[in-house]
Amino acid sequence: MAAFAVSTEVKKRFPDLLGGSEIREGCGTDYAFRIFVEKAVWTRVLSELAEDLDYGNFKDEVARYQGRAGAEYEDALHDVWMVMHALQS
Repeated sequence: MAAFAVSTEVKKRFPDLLGGSEIREGCGTDYAFRIFVEKAVWTRVLSELAEDLDYGNFKDEVARYQGRAGAEYEDALHDVWMVMHALQS
């Protein structure tokens, strides 16, 4: 059985689609939270998430959806974008 580790820095970012998966906290790794998901489940989740996409720009959607409450997360996304953009140069 193949399983994938799905990691996040914020616990609430795990989608409800992964309901039955145990969230492991503070494993001494680079992310505070991890879950392990069977390949078949992860494939279904990704497919369902892709079907739900209805926006063209993720950072803009974060700003629209989260508003001021998500400003820190949006800023972090822009920081990542700047680092990755610099690698193209």
